[in-house]
Amino acid sequence: MAQYPITPSPEQTEPTQKLGFFKRHEFVFSLLLPAILLGTGRGFTLPVLPLIAMRDFNAGVAGASLMVIAPLVGGVLSTLPTGYLIDRFGRRVSLIAAPLISSIAAFMVFFAASSYWEFLLYLTIGGVAQQMWQMSRLAAIADSVRSSQRGRQITSMSSVMRIGNLGGPFLGGILAELLGLRVPFLVFGILAALAVIPSYYLIKETAPGVLARRAGTKVAETDVSWKKLLTRPVVTLFAAQFAANIARGGAQGSGGTYFIFLAFQYGVGPAVLGTVTAGTGLLSIPLMMFSGQIMDRYGRKRQIVPAAIMLGIGIALMATTAALTWPLPVFVMAFVWINIGISMMAGTMQTIGADIAPPEARGKFFGVNRLIAEGGSLTNPVSFGVIAFFVAGGPGFAAAFGVMAAAAFLTATLVGFGLRETLHKDAAESDKKSPD
Repeated sequence: MAQYPITPSPEQTEPTQKLGFFKRHEFVFSLLLPAILLGTGRGFTLPVLPLIAMRDFNAGVAGASLMVIAPLVGGVLSTLPTGYLIDRFGRRVSLIAAPLISSIAAFMVFFAASSYWEFLLYLTIGGVAQQMWQMSRLAAIADSVRSSQRGRQITSMSSVMRIGNLGGPFLGGILAELLGLRVPFLVFGILAALAVIPSYYLIKETAPGVLARRAGTKVAETDVSWKKLLTRPVVTLFAAQFAANIARGGAQGSGGTYFIFLAFQYGVGPAVLGTVTAGTGLLSIPLMMFSGQIMDRYGRKRQIVPAAIMLGIGIALMATTAALTWPLPVFVMAFVWINIGISMMAGTMQTIGADIAPPEARGKFFGVNRLIAEGGSLTNPVSFGVIAFFVAGGPGFAAAFGVMAAAAFLTATLVGFGLRETLHKDAAESDKKSPD
């Protein structure tokens, strides 16, 4: 993996020189290690959310959906402020603050959540922190990595978070069964606090504007108004991003709405929920890594279009499972299929966004892009909860999954026919000839 080429400031150099081994493996420990810790911690909490809604607050399907919606609301609210912060104050501040806020929010859930709405508030705060982390690390990668390596770098980041999610739900489900439904949040709080340590000592600033100001260099004036930025490819990307997140918002890194369906339709406990996710994770990690290789070698579109079509077919199978009340093994088969499609899509939209985003305003661009993405992710459980509320039982679940399937096919259409390839072949060829 490529190292960040940015020269560290004196205040960053002194602590990292004391760390020896960690200094030599700076990229791994600065971003990948926090990603594993945060992914694992968040994974611990995933199987218990619908069950807390059911057992602690006597909530129905709509109430359980709010447990999934709350972090997404936090993510939506924080996109534009985070975009401004990472352009104005740099990536490093957010990459340190995000795991700290995640830790505090998780501890608040464990120690202080005494009402349903209080619980939702702390989940929302956790969603704010998660969005800060995702946007800041994406901007740092876009700052530091060449076009022909971005797919691999972004998918490797998604992969290590998936590794964290692999064991987290299984272990979290067991802990919840043995010690109580809130215990996984205690574990999340501890792991998120540990993620602050490598973030503080090893992460370097990469924001071009911030580095130029520190060096006393005058930054050239560039028109970064939305009148200039809203080109046809950008509008098409935003539309495809929205549709893609409607399709996969219920399963990204978790079970989301599928866990709600599984809990209410089949009546299973947290250990089974965690085991299902752990099993699908075994398939997803190599596919995510392979996705990055394909994007960097053959182009972004050759990966995302087949993946979106496969995702749509899988969700359509899930809709049929709900409509015909097929048994649990069929649900598992459909869920595995869906997660394969999502794994093949992992990092694809982010990579296209990193290709298109202007270097002078990456925070601004990613702020709006992530706002649209999180809006799609939020639409997923909202539509699921609303449809399931008004149409009871299997038909309601089937209709909700049908909306997701249609969004997946729309994503494939927009990317396939509306976007040009964003991988620059000349950059890729020159990268092959030059050493890392």
